[in-house]
Amino acid sequence: MTAKLGSLDFYQAMADQLNNDPEWAEKGKNLTYDMVYNYEAPIEGSFFCHFESGKVTECRNASPADAEAADFVISGSSDTWGGIFKKEINPTVALTRGQLRVRGKMSQLLKNMAAFQYVIVAMTRVDFE
Repeated sequence: MTAKLGSLDFYQAMADQLNNDPEWAEKGKNLTYDMVYNYEAPIEGSFFCHFESGKVTECRNASPADAEAADFVISGSSDTWGGIFKKEINPTVALTRGQLRVRGKMSQLLKNMAAFQYVIVAMTRVDFE
């Protein structure tokens, strides 16, 4: 199934990718956090995902309260997100250039960078339009 970029279907497909991946189960086994992915123009949307001990247990449209309470909020234009998922834009470079912005505990993000990067890898496996 092809998911639409910037849609809940995309994040549910990512969750399926991760939940069926034994490598993610190992990399993410010590992580429990809430993440909100914000899309800005031209496609706008906000998506909440709960990661718990190597599983994605919930993905839904994010509310303002979700964004406020999340451990991490990553924001960027839908063009940037699409470029990352097509492997045309390096996510680390996007962060350093301000194309992606992260709100949350940077020390926790850096400590678990391999796991967070693996989530991006799973996103590149999602077939989208």
